[in-house]
Parts: sequence; structure tokens; C-alpha cells
Amino acid sequence: MELLDFLIKNWMPALLFVISGVMIFFWPQIQNRFSPAVGVSTTEAIRLINAGGIIVLDVRDAAAYAEGHLGKAINIPLAELREKLPELRKRSPKNILVYCDRGQRSLSAAKILADIDKTIHNLKGGLAAWKEAGLPVEKTPEKSNGKPAK
Repeated sequence: MELLDFLIKNWMPALLFVISGVMIFFWPQIQNRFSPAVGVSTTEAIRLINAGGIIVLDVRDAAAYAEGHLGKAINIPLAELREKLPELRKRSPKNILVYCDRGQRSLSAAKILADIDKTIHNLKGGLAAWKEAGLPVEKTPEKSNGKPAK
């Protein structure tokens, strides 16, 4: 009875609490629905990569990329993506598979990439999902001076 009295007296904060909890659960689905990218699982991503004709784009920073990335991935950090769009337009494949650590940053990248004439695929769950599936990642070899090799 005390809980019911509390909820009646504080109905607005309680309602906001419930709505925010629901939004936390559904927000990723809402983002995916309105994203210009097609969300793909790790299995679908493997099919796309094996079929060829795709740019695999890692939008994490260079240090994270060096620690581990998908094979044949190019690294363009999200902060630099707009200025690198002309370079991506010139590449011949019609598809881009974009990923980040968990799939949220790559959704932002997909919005930037929406203006180029390519089909954008977003790896659901990002590199974390890829690793969780037991799939291989490559590391960038380091030069003796501590900087990543080109």
C-alpha cells in the first residue's frame, strides 16, 4: 500500500522512470530502423566479404584499429570520415561494411556515408560481436620505433 501511495503522489517522476527504462531497451532498435545502413550479423558480414566487391571500413581510432581489426579493413576514424568521403567515392565497390567497437559509432558513420552512391552495411554488435563469434582479427604490426607499420 505504501508503494501505491508513493506512486500516486509521485506519478510524474515514476512515469519518466518507466519511459526512460523502456527507451534504453528500445533505442538501439529505433536507431537501426531509421539508419541508412542495413544491419548485418557476423554471418552475413562474412558472406559479403567473401563475395568481394565491398569496402570494409573501420571507423575506430588508429590505436584501436592497430590492436585488432577485420581482415582487409581500412581505417578512417569517424572524426575524419567527412573529409575522406571523396576518397571513398572513388573506390570501385558498390558496398561498404562499416563497423566500430559495438556498432553505435558505425551507425553515425552510416549517416555520413548515406550521401555516397554505395550500399552501406553496419556490422551489428561491431568488433565485439565479431570476436564473440570466435572470428579472426588482424593486428597491425608495429615498427621498431613503436609506430604502426603502413
